Amino acid sequence: MKNKKEQGASLIDVVSAMMIFIISAGVVISMYYQIYVTTVKTKIHQVAIGCITDVFEKIDLESYENVTEEKVKELIKESGLNDYFNEEKNDSKVDCTVTNYKDSSEDTKLDLVKKINITVEYTVAGKTTKLPINKIKIRE
Repeated sequence: MKNKKEQGASLIDVVSAMMIFIISAGVVISMYYQIYVTTVKTKIHQVAIGCITDVFEKIDLESYENVTEEKVKELIKESGLNDYFNEEKNDSKVDCTVTNYKDSSEDTKLDLVKKINITVEYTVAGKTTKLPINKIKIRE
């Protein structure tokens, strides 16, 4: 015997299927977006760390007296870090500092250690990220 009241999908079935589809699609799109942002950040870190490592290797070859902020900026320019990270191109920047390390318990007249700090600042997906990397140069 057939039931005459069964005539196919009802409106509630269609609406519930559409809701499940919309929620699932939203979750999948959100996951893909997060994967994209993570991939972009990873590639940016890879480029920045590669260039900074090149700068630090060149600093290792320099004598202690030649390591100045101007010399570090010159090495940054040679490595191409300024080409990848600049304000006009992609709203990012590279800062560097060279400071003499002095411990309060030591004699302040001794100049034995310099601390070199290179910081890359960039924006991905509206969020600004800073990548600071430090190195020390010891007088030999």
